[in-house]
Amino acid sequence: MEWNKVSLLGLGLLGGSLGKSLIAGNHAKRVAGFVRRNERIHEALHAGVAHEASMNLEEVVRDADLVVLCTPVLKMLPVTEAMQSYLKPGALVTDVGSVKGPLVQLLEPLIAKANATYIGSHPMAGSEQQGLAHARSDLFQGATCVVTPTQNSPEKAIEKIQHLWRQVEGIPELMDAKEHDIRVARCSHLPHVTATMLADWILAPEHGDQQAKLCSTGFKDTTRVASGSPEMWCDILASNKIALLNSLDSFEEQCQKVRKWIHEEDDTALYHWLKEGKSKRDSWLKTFNKRRLDQDVK
Repeated sequence: MEWNKVSLLGLGLLGGSLGKSLIAGNHAKRVAGFVRRNERIHEALHAGVAHEASMNLEEVVRDADLVVLCTPVLKMLPVTEAMQSYLKPGALVTDVGSVKGPLVQLLEPLIAKANATYIGSHPMAGSEQQGLAHARSDLFQGATCVVTPTQNSPEKAIEKIQHLWRQVEGIPELMDAKEHDIRVARCSHLPHVTATMLADWILAPEHGDQQAKLCSTGFKDTTRVASGSPEMWCDILASNKIALLNSLDSFEEQCQKVRKWIHEEDDTALYHWLKEGKSKRDSWLKTFNKRRLDQDVK
């Protein structure tokens, strides 16, 4: 299936990479990008992430078969309200937001009023490097791309959104929106919080210049995601408040266990905990790498 026109509202890392991949694979006759600043128009065209780009929302959205919201999460509702009257009847709308529950609740009925269909998406792909300059056509290759339909979602529309992610070599995974938010709070949002905590505390001025000199590859790997966009992550953490707080509570319980083992010199418990963590990560990494390799072969 080829899209006649895909509109990308936001051309950062995810939006830009999606446009680049659709164009590279000839999956869309037209890819139109909505930008906030005039200079972004030239940048988008030069980077090959869109066939056309504009600051005019109506111009970008009108006649689109598919509209993808690629803005920060908290900007998706006002953008949807602004574009609602421009949607073509029967159009599909999805997004790349890291939180799904609130978006599904707010956007599905709003889009339905325009005789269009909204189904949420979240490609588990990205980087601490943000912006159009870092967009690449293989960003979604082998990545799990969550699709969150509801009981109101037409089967054909669900299939089309899954097909979108297959087109860019992602692996679609159907999931309930609330369940998605609980799981992603554990594996994405909590790690970002902990990485930022480590970077902020360890590199605090009161620890002196020598502290930073001792930080090497382990520190670099552990804190990599702390370099992500503060604007984007502030939106994400605020939007997934309950699930994140529950994950933080569980994480604090784990910290207390480890503290107890160290305090009581329980080397046996520490060893088994370290061994179990290594085993789980090694097993996950093997599956993760195989999934990416299988996608390369395809």
